[in-house]
Amino acid sequence: MVAEALDGVARWDPVLHFIDSLDADGALSLAERVDLGLPLAGVPVLIKARTPAASPIVTRLIAAGAIPLGTSTRARADAVSQTFGWNGSEYTRNPWDLSRSPGGSSAGAAAAVAAGVVPLATGGDSAGSLRIPASFCGVVGLKGSAGRVPRADGRALGGLTIGGFMATSVEDVALATSLVSGPDRLDPWALPHWPTPALAAGPFRVAYRSALSPLVCDPSVDALVRGSLDVPGIAVRDARLDWVPVDSAWLTLRDLDAGLAVEPAAVRDAVRVRTHNTTALADLFTEVDVLITPTTPTVAHGYDQHEQNIVVGDLCWGFNVTGHPAVSVPVGLVDGLPVGAQVVAPPGRDDLALSVAARLMTPISPPG
Repeated sequence: MVAEALDGVARWDPVLHFIDSLDADGALSLAERVDLGLPLAGVPVLIKARTPAASPIVTRLIAAGAIPLGTSTRARADAVSQTFGWNGSEYTRNPWDLSRSPGGSSAGAAAAVAAGVVPLATGGDSAGSLRIPASFCGVVGLKGSAGRVPRADGRALGGLTIGGFMATSVEDVALATSLVSGPDRLDPWALPHWPTPALAAGPFRVAYRSALSPLVCDPSVDALVRGSLDVPGIAVRDARLDWVPVDSAWLTLRDLDAGLAVEPAAVRDAVRVRTHNTTALADLFTEVDVLITPTTPTVAHGYDQHEQNIVVGDLCWGFNVTGHPAVSVPVGLVDGLPVGAQVVAPPGRDDLALSVAARLMTPISPPG
């Protein structure tokens, strides 16, 4: 499996530019010694660039038998928008259309999984950085509940970033998340170990929103995601959601996480927004099981047009502020490009988000 994945890297990375660093010899050496009784024995994976080697998401993957090939691309650190990938000289490209971005910041991960090079890749999600590339590339991306995956730097002040995975199936992201879950000496406040969930068949009550701010979703994307709800076991309910925009709150929490100076009034306002939206979702979830939205309001933008498309995270970043689990799954194509549906569940109910997502998902693969 590792040798085949390395062949895939040799074939596709010169086209898609998804590799940040590669350790082929180390991967092959590790594969030769792997314990075949482990749950991920020999499974080749890519680790998101700049993830510390001591991170629990890395050490626990290796302990489960996974074989890191190297690191995958992410956006330049100083970019205003993170919805692209960069290997130092080339933009990362989308396997569905080389003129398009794979999203970001976990760009290389999504491109490599969508191209079939690796079955699993890690990412991090502060404002949609797992879900946006999953949507743009037609794969599955899970941002678990806050604390689901332990962090190398422990509990953050703002609490925006969640580690996680992209894969081609709901079951694979659930298994990988379970294997790396649970408290760690680096993050003793992480949630308890999460056993691999059995996906439920429903029926499920869902609420649908095409927008969570004045930004309007592309009508074709909206229509496709709405249409994906017309499946057995899904009942759409008209339920109220008293949501307020999170723009300023997210920026304040991001600055707190970065250790920057923040005005006390801004912190109070961010807490107010977080509390308001968390309460609004709690009220919503008394009437429905999950909330569904498009993952992004548009299909993938141009690979070098990311600064003009910062709005692609508009439907995602609110759930980093509140900490709710959210998963993106592909539901079809618009103009030949993937569209993702985002399923949001109550805190701790990652299993419920994945169960509903599995009902909606339409597996798709890039041409060629």
